[in-house]
Amino acid sequence: MDSSRSLGSVAANSSSLGFSDRQVVLKRIVEELQELCDGAPVGVFDGYPVLARLLEALSASAAVVAKADDLSWNDIIGELLKLRGTMMRLAIGAGRSSH
Repeated sequence: MDSSRSLGSVAANSSSLGFSDRQVVLKRIVEELQELCDGAPVGVFDGYPVLARLLEALSASAAVVAKADDLSWNDIIGELLKLRGTMMRLAIGAGRSSH
């Protein structure tokens, strides 16, 4: 898989990915979500301890998730990308209001 492809374009073509590539995509998304949690202004995600548990569960079960059928895989990736977008908006909004 070309690592320069954006996650959005990968998600659009994710049915054609093999097992190893799916694991890479999932790992990249989890890493981005973790970076958003770590880099957000203080308090933005503190009220959401489920995020930490979700990221741990995704990391621990990457192989199982990567083996999902195409429909389930696309649904999972789509939801994770929506979560990423929501987290980005929350972090940006909190950053703006703290100035």
